[in-house]
Amino acid sequence: MEYRVSAADRAAFKRCRRQWDFSATARRCLSPVRQTTYDLDRAVRDALAVYYFPGMWDWDAGIVLPLVSKALDNSLGRQRAEIGGDPADWQTAVDRTHLLLERYFTWAPTVDRFSPIRVETDFDAIVPDPNDPERGLAGPDGGGIHYTGRIDLLAIDEYDRYWVVRHRLIDEPFPSTEQLVLDEDSVAACWAWERFYDGMEVAGTIYNELAVQDDERSPRNPSKSERRRGGIPQHEPSGGGRGVSSPRRIYVKGRPAETTDRITQIEGNGLRRTTIRRNPAEIHTAGAQLAAEILDMVRPDIRVYPNPAPAQCSTCAFVAPCLAVHEDREVEQILAADYHHRPAIAIERGRLGGTPFGVGRGWVPGRGG
Repeated sequence: MEYRVSAADRAAFKRCRRQWDFSATARRCLSPVRQTTYDLDRAVRDALAVYYFPGMWDWDAGIVLPLVSKALDNSLGRQRAEIGGDPADWQTAVDRTHLLLERYFTWAPTVDRFSPIRVETDFDAIVPDPNDPERGLAGPDGGGIHYTGRIDLLAIDEYDRYWVVRHRLIDEPFPSTEQLVLDEDSVAACWAWERFYDGMEVAGTIYNELAVQDDERSPRNPSKSERRRGGIPQHEPSGGGRGVSSPRRIYVKGRPAETTDRITQIEGNGLRRTTIRRNPAEIHTAGAQLAAEILDMVRPDIRVYPNPAPAQCSTCAFVAPCLAVHEDREVEQILAADYHHRPAIAIERGRLGGTPFGVGRGWVPGRGG
């Protein structure tokens, strides 16, 4: 039996073991039957996947931005079909996210200094044994262990260095830079990407944060033309360059950059771009830490207990069955009525960059495939 531990499983395990027990792929693997709230972060990432789609990177904004707008509407439309509810709430969500992206499309051409390689791409990395890196980590029955996840964007800069880019919708003050430096999920994604694509070196992580502003909390109803206006066509430079012009390179290891700053940060109008270089030792340590945590997760005698806290429970999809367990009530009926067993690998048809198994170990951008 092969074990697949996702980035979401790992986060749940460290946040609350009871939530992890309900949701993790190697445990009950449950998810709610119906979505109950609009996921604006998901909608924004769907739109940005179109904006940064490599095949359209050099297209004129007059062509690209209407496609981005449509992707945003389609993403929220799918959520509306799932949730139902008050049409006014859905329209508020649509207007709010369109206003947010209007700001972003004016700002992004002034700070993008990279070229997109892949968007919304899944990875599946074999986890090595920390005591014997030449061997894969094994579960209790000898089965191999894989770490899976998804990156929002893989980009390459003018020095042919690869970066893992994270898009984040922020509905509160920006987190401290120290929190980004210590972000385990993104560093583990760098490690997994290097394992998945043999020979590639990842320079670090780029955090692309979009904060909702007060005027977007009580949104107007913008016209179609207002929603689609863009700043600078994608093929034109702005303030020193829109980005790296060619989306395909032949290198898997970059050249030395002119600057050796570990962290660079640009902020303005509720938007922030933070670039953090990750050295090889840091990425290696992230992989070793991941392996140690996974060994705990697959132990047959693992103890499962909750970790209640307002910040966690308020957004948890398993509050009802958790309360039932806490109060010693029947829980299986609740799970049968409101939750379903999801597939281990959920294939989202038509998703940009989506494939059930990635593109295979050993593939290199720019060499076909």
